[in-house]
Amino acid sequence: MLKLKGTLMLANADEVAAIQALRLKSSEKNKMTRDHNGFRKLLVVLTKAGKVMTLHTGDGRVIWSKLLPSLRASRFGGVPSALRIYQWQVPHHSVMRENPSVLVVGRTGAESSAPGVFSILDSYSGEELNSMKLDHSVFQIIPLTLKDSSEQRLYLILDSNSNAHLYPKSADTLNIFLHEMSNLYFYSVDIQANVIKGYSLQKSCDLNFGDDYCFSTKELWSIIFPSDSERIVISETRNMNEVVHTQAKTIGDHDVMYKYLSKNLVFVATLSPKAAGDIGSVLPEEASLVAYLIDAVTGRILHRVTHHGAQGPVHAVLSENWVVYHYFNLRAHRFEMAVIEIYDQSRADNKDVMKLILGKHNLSAPITSYARPEVAVKSQSYFFTHSVKAMAVTQTAKGITSKQLLIGTIGDQVLALDKRYLDPRRSVNPTQQEKEEGIIPLTDSLPIIPQSFVTHSHQVEALRGIVSIPAKLESTTLVFTYGVDLFYTQLAPSRTYDSLTDEFSYALLLITIAVLVAAIIVTWIWSEKKELGDKWR
Repeated sequence: MLKLKGTLMLANADEVAAIQALRLKSSEKNKMTRDHNGFRKLLVVLTKAGKVMTLHTGDGRVIWSKLLPSLRASRFGGVPSALRIYQWQVPHHSVMRENPSVLVVGRTGAESSAPGVFSILDSYSGEELNSMKLDHSVFQIIPLTLKDSSEQRLYLILDSNSNAHLYPKSADTLNIFLHEMSNLYFYSVDIQANVIKGYSLQKSCDLNFGDDYCFSTKELWSIIFPSDSERIVISETRNMNEVVHTQAKTIGDHDVMYKYLSKNLVFVATLSPKAAGDIGSVLPEEASLVAYLIDAVTGRILHRVTHHGAQGPVHAVLSENWVVYHYFNLRAHRFEMAVIEIYDQSRADNKDVMKLILGKHNLSAPITSYARPEVAVKSQSYFFTHSVKAMAVTQTAKGITSKQLLIGTIGDQVLALDKRYLDPRRSVNPTQQEKEEGIIPLTDSLPIIPQSFVTHSHQVEALRGIVSIPAKLESTTLVFTYGVDLFYTQLAPSRTYDSLTDEFSYALLLITIAVLVAAIIVTWIWSEKKELGDKWR
């Protein structure tokens, strides 16, 4: 009865408070079970002090928290530090009875040459399943897309001697890795030395003792930037788990452009040495920003563009076939955001229908990074009002939903900006075909819409990063922002076109249907009586 009064808006203030308390108590989103939409999650977070906490996305409550014994100072005699947290095992199929687990990687000391330490935790209970002190340092952590038969993910740990160590250590893991090793490449960015290097793996390890899980690395290429004119400030790559719905992009005149989709694409930005200081500390003539798109397998520079009079700090995000980066324009005394989109021209001939019918197209031809790509690049830059702390892009289950940029502003808020505003094909007077395609007329500045702030009136103190993960519903992405404060929300970039909202009133729908049915019956009876009366006249 109380809920009915609330639905009909007949409840007083006390009854409304009671209704809200009942809804909170019986809320589906606070349960400790999975839901079919993928909204109920456990957020496993790691602090620099080595404390791991699990938060429920429904109400933010702490499910468990633990200061890892393997990262305590008294255990190894040094000052341990936690580095990163990764998924270790996500059970499916034959191992569904096991709980998911996470891997925490740390060092036993503050120095980069200090031995590493592993800690594996049960995601549901916080129990430390295993911990080990490594006999090598942790210089770089490379998550692989490979999994073994128990659904454990494979990782490569690079030490300070450029040796790669495979984990977990098992015969099954080794066989899977050796089968794919010839296709594995990686790169490293040394900001101090101002160099980028690409590597492949070799079976033998340079260590004196035999270790089947240790592999030596072979340098394939290197790009050395001249320190007197350029300094590396940032490098970005695509999200390893990003899903792309289609390679083809149909434009207004029904032509097709093919996205250059490569997970080996790396964005690197360099600044002139004087431009690395505070904003305004250098003259525009002495400052420049150079943006590179590099293939990580061959080291080939696919595109290079210079922004004269530009200064840092630089923030960037790379997704699909485009990259967006933010910097300060000294000449205009304003912040700017630039976008670069890269397209594959080698597939441009596939638009011929006869070739498709005769099977002479190359849509199914194998792609290799060693072949020189035929690419076309489109770019544009826009003024932007805010200074930026972090950038990310929304991720959805199938990659169909429109992309939005998630921008952490200097005011410790998160702004969701539609990617369409950063389309390099925007023009001042778009044609009718371009308007039908959805291209927005060109303006010199990107709009800041108050309703687009994901954090609303809240501030995430000392905001440091933004993470977006897909839900099972294609329309929805889950956004987690962290700093001193933590903020979590659900976001629907193209609105919730595949579900009803949580606030949808089913009771009101049933009442409406009942009223309509009653009205139909009354109208039918009245019509029958009227028709009978007309016949008696």
